[in-house]
Amino acid sequence: MLFALSRIIQLQISVAHLSYPLNKLILHINFYFMKKTILFLCSILMMGMYSCTKTEYVPDPQLSSRTYVREIVANNWKRESNALIYCDIPLNDLKDYYILQGSVSVALSFDDEVSYEVLPATIDAVSYSINYTTGFVTIYADDPLSDDGVVTPIPASVIVKIVLSDSEFID
Repeated sequence: MLFALSRIIQLQISVAHLSYPLNKLILHINFYFMKKTILFLCSILMMGMYSCTKTEYVPDPQLSSRTYVREIVANNWKRESNALIYCDIPLNDLKDYYILQGSVSVALSFDDEVSYEVLPATIDAVSYSINYTTGFVTIYADDPLSDDGVVTPIPASVIVKIVLSDSEFID
């Protein structure tokens, strides 16, 4: 029994004697694995960053837009009724393609092209809308709330921007 007790004491002393270097060894092993783990994670991150490719949109040269700017003066408007006036704008480039597949956008400027109102819009209690067909854009100005005898005013000068846009028809 005395022998076993002395053996346990010797073992504790030897472990206590080795405990400082053993802690240092465990600490060294932890740093080693931590460095490997960080290096591994950084390498995965770098591979992820460099494996991404930049996608650049290159517009189709066949698909484009054309913009036409016209001025409508007071004598270009025609009166259909007291509340409704309209103006036909001839546009030779407005072909069947734009009726069937493309797009036509119209905007009006009443302040010398400082700003534009995209149609349809209500401006100063007058409702503006458009209709287009091959070769023509028609702009309508209507005061739907006007009383009998009240006449929709004809603007002195309006700048019209017409945009014809090509598009790819998807069925």
